[in-house]
Amino acid sequence: MTAEQREWTRLLDWEGGLNARDLGGYATEDGRETRWGAVVRSAALATLTEAGRAALADYGVRAIVDLRLPDELADHPNPFAEPGDHGIAYTNVSFIDPAAAPPNAVTTLAEDYLQMLDRYRHGVAEAMAAIARAPDGAVVIHCAAGKDRTGLISALLLGLVDVPAETIAADYAMTAELLRPREQEWLAACPPEERAEREAMIARYAPTAEVMLAVLAGLTERYGGVEPYLLEAGVSRADLERLRERMLAPPAGEQASG
Repeated sequence: MTAEQREWTRLLDWEGGLNARDLGGYATEDGRETRWGAVVRSAALATLTEAGRAALADYGVRAIVDLRLPDELADHPNPFAEPGDHGIAYTNVSFIDPAAAPPNAVTTLAEDYLQMLDRYRHGVAEAMAAIARAPDGAVVIHCAAGKDRTGLISALLLGLVDVPAETIAADYAMTAELLRPREQEWLAACPPEERAEREAMIARYAPTAEVMLAVLAGLTERYGGVEPYLLEAGVSRADLERLRERMLAPPAGEQASG
């Protein structure tokens, strides 16, 4: 099935996987739309079954950018990390610098995210370059749960092509429902005396639209917006153009020929 023949859907049911969804189909401020089958955000891929791995490849994925730390890779190896006949390029770019000093204490998740964007700009730039220069086809970006690091990279990609902040925030908030089964399992497995603490932790780190709106507002206040932030982080203008080309569907008048 070609990309033109496919009936695109945002939520991707890859057996054994979690929180996988396409970033296509979002309207931009200038009336364009993000391209289906270009970038997929997801949780870690280690739990994919054989059928799930086949579904990922059948979706047209030709590159994976794994945002996890070295310890996470060792504990839960990516099934596509080793070269093979799957034909998918794999890149590990740790969003978080494992050698960096511990972060400063913050009171909100949005402040935590803004601190991450400030402190780990080099990792952000490397991840963006990896996405920009990936082979033609879909790129999967993922961390562990697909919420924090993946959520920030996804927001930057959507912001770069002028998807409205409210839409970006809604995409981020979608993670709350998709991670709920795993959170319920985590709560069910804990001793009764620890349940209240775990419930408070889930609430503290809940991916709400308000969190992402605050992050985007913070980027505008500190840097002037997504593109100025990415330039200051070290993303080249050439890679920014590559990212736009990857992320944006052709204008309506060019659909037939594009």
